[in-house]
Amino acid sequence: MARLAGNSAEAKIKLGMIPVIEHTGLLSEQQRLVLRAATGSGQSAIEAFQRWRALMPLDAIEHSALRVIPLLLALVKREGLDDPDLRRMKGIERHIWASNTLRFKQLFQALTAIRRAGAPFVVLKGAALFATMPEIAALRTSGDYDVLVDPSHMGAVRRELEAAGFTMKGFSFDDLDGELQSSTTGSAPITLVGSSDEVDIHWRVLPNLRDPKLTERIIRCSEEGALHQYKVPIPSPVHQLFTCLARCERWDKDECFTRLLEAYFLLSKCGDRLDWVELERLIAQYRLEAWASAFFSELVKATDIGVPVAVRKPPRPWWFMLKKEWTVRGTPPSERTDLERWLLQYNDARFSRSSPDDWRLTLREALVATGGRGDRSLEAYWRSASRRTSNKSNGRIKFLYGFSFPEKWGRWTDGHWALAIIPLNSEQKKGAPVQIRGHVLNSGQLTRIFMSGGIERKKLEVPQGQSDAVLSLRLQSLEALDGDGLLALWLPDAISPKALGMSGDYRMLSLGIHRIWF
Repeated sequence: MARLAGNSAEAKIKLGMIPVIEHTGLLSEQQRLVLRAATGSGQSAIEAFQRWRALMPLDAIEHSALRVIPLLLALVKREGLDDPDLRRMKGIERHIWASNTLRFKQLFQALTAIRRAGAPFVVLKGAALFATMPEIAALRTSGDYDVLVDPSHMGAVRRELEAAGFTMKGFSFDDLDGELQSSTTGSAPITLVGSSDEVDIHWRVLPNLRDPKLTERIIRCSEEGALHQYKVPIPSPVHQLFTCLARCERWDKDECFTRLLEAYFLLSKCGDRLDWVELERLIAQYRLEAWASAFFSELVKATDIGVPVAVRKPPRPWWFMLKKEWTVRGTPPSERTDLERWLLQYNDARFSRSSPDDWRLTLREALVATGGRGDRSLEAYWRSASRRTSNKSNGRIKFLYGFSFPEKWGRWTDGHWALAIIPLNSEQKKGAPVQIRGHVLNSGQLTRIFMSGGIERKKLEVPQGQSDAVLSLRLQSLEALDGDGLLALWLPDAISPKALGMSGDYRMLSLGIHRIWF
């Protein structure tokens, strides 16, 4: 079935619904200048710094550049350059050193609790880099520290973190060893009461790689590092480097800049003992040749660091669906169609990047969701999904598709289409309506919510100025779901908080469903 679906998918997409484009870079031109200046020396670094400063006043620099001001200041001092903002840059340098150092206290308290729980773990990203190269802690900022924990120990970890005074920021500890691990996010922040600092607890190393074997391998192959004489396990150099490149997607240039800089320092320190064969194997296993090619091309271009040609050149010819994927990865998540989302899920499933238990749209459903509008499309969407799903609710809403991660209050829909299994009581199985409480994101405008449950279709309009919403709908009791119902939603007014100027959140949100919903 998967093979036939693949052939059909390729044939459909070849019609031009997702155009193929050629490789483009991971960084903006300004970011390349900053990376060259931050990592280089001599005339090329000086010219890069001067060109960047001519383009960008200090008050308007990108966040990625702000985080490496100490590296740029080191170049200014080393080369005897003059800069009108020298005093301000020194102030930023002192702030970065102090921030990184003060955050260690909360990290060590979290690690002590994790150790008490007996959970295997490694520190990731900035913390792992600081444990490898302590001097870097004064040269780049780390927004927070990250810890990857063996997910099978999350129950014990939760108890010890709570006992140590930690709370989850925006999330619920009740979900840590359950719904959070099966949702779209791979980590959640914890913080001590009264503190604004955070530590991110990860149950998988990357949000876009859900293979539990990767987490197991990284923890099993960890090495020992030290943060202020506090011994901590860190990923091996090859696993640190792999997570850097695998995290990069072309649309997220700030993240790409951070990971490229991390890779530069890692290779500068550990390049001679890096297992390049293992790196090639991981790249091939998850079919990340496009990532690796773009990542190392940018790294070599901006820093001149040595990288074997084998990891810089993707094999030829590429499989067609991988070329399509690389195109889609350049589009922000909020702008992807359901067909493009389907393509990413198809490749993720084929190359072990996702869990085999993840529920995915069929190609037909993705085409309906991408091209269809109105009652007929919604009904076709519901019928197709109802014929093939056998998941059961166990007395709670089961979110199949089009929903984001669980938060303290509930879950947002994410995208224009969503599916959920709804538990029904005896009266609702006979046709009584289900009522679901929620709220809409964009109360400044009319929000339309179209819903179908097999018995009836309805349209709910939440007027401008109102945020509360109550969905009332009769759902068909499905034998395949042990009597539960299937709810399909079409949300034409979904919009990202970023587009509304609320935050940098790219998710396409519309309806938030509350935990207490009936």
